[in-house]
Amino acid sequence: MAAFSVPFSSLCISTMTSMVLAPPAAPADAVLAVPPQVGGQGLDMPVPPNFLSGFRVEGSPEVEVVFGDSEFLRRHIDRFSALDKAMEAARRSFTRNVQAAVTALGRSGASRSKGGSRGDSPRLCPVDRVARPYYEARRDGETYRALGAELEAEQALIRQLDEVGDTAALTPDYRWKANQVAGRYRDALVDLKEMRLAFVVQLGGELRYRGCSSAELVRRGAELVATQAPAPEIAFAVEDEGDGQAKKKRPKEEVAGPPPVPATVITFYVDNRACPTGQEVFLDGQLLGEVAGDSRAAFQALAGRHSLCLIAAGSAVRCGDPGTMRAAFLHDGWSVGLHCR
Repeated sequence: MAAFSVPFSSLCISTMTSMVLAPPAAPADAVLAVPPQVGGQGLDMPVPPNFLSGFRVEGSPEVEVVFGDSEFLRRHIDRFSALDKAMEAARRSFTRNVQAAVTALGRSGASRSKGGSRGDSPRLCPVDRVARPYYEARRDGETYRALGAELEAEQALIRQLDEVGDTAALTPDYRWKANQVAGRYRDALVDLKEMRLAFVVQLGGELRYRGCSSAELVRRGAELVATQAPAPEIAFAVEDEGDGQAKKKRPKEEVAGPPPVPATVITFYVDNRACPTGQEVFLDGQLLGEVAGDSRAAFQALAGRHSLCLIAAGSAVRCGDPGTMRAAFLHDGWSVGLHCR
């Protein structure tokens, strides 16, 4: 069974489940149709044709495209990438809502233990505070699972087409995307397991401790979303001043840190002693200079991460073409060598 076919609210860590298929039991009053008993008529008995045709097992007819084209594969790779981005957005929204629900539970319990009377129960469920983030987290989880089912189908199709060699007809960028499909699918499975643990085990445990009902939270959350009620304010903790007046605790003022330190100017080297032709040196898209053949030259730049491009002088190749860009963290004394011989 596919991993994304399991309901999100159920705790299922394994991606494979076993199934036992048993024949359906016939009703007690079922009557089985049997051919009529015709005696003494040989082969010319008047039997309906359906008793002589046997079982039809060939299935419904359909047209199968045996050999596709590269455009067909590109469409499915693009669809996989779009699903992956949508699932990432759903996962981020899910994380925010789960954290908001846990925060609402914690702060409601803290305020009740501080200012509540002796008879107040610390396990009273704050339905109005938790319902909306809980409902939206559940909705985001189901959205992630539904998108994952389609992602799983696209991944299986791309893998099959790759096994028969269809990716050889793709351009380099699409071949790179096709090579990322398996890894992205594994990451999606890991994210699904972590989301189920966060929702069912972590948040679910807190809700059970506070005596919350998931059905009541879903119903109340749907009402709040339908009426477009504002989300509860959870950015500030509520404290009691002692006279029964509640006030909001303001966030602490940010302490000014030390002034930023400017980046250091460093010297790096381009070693072209193994090449007879000169090389043009581009840093972050800007031409720094040229290194003559059979020589080594020094250049200066700010320390940090940069994009370096080396192109033979007079070549038609431009920065950005395959194999021309190198990302590196430049520091003082950093060196790069070229091998042409």
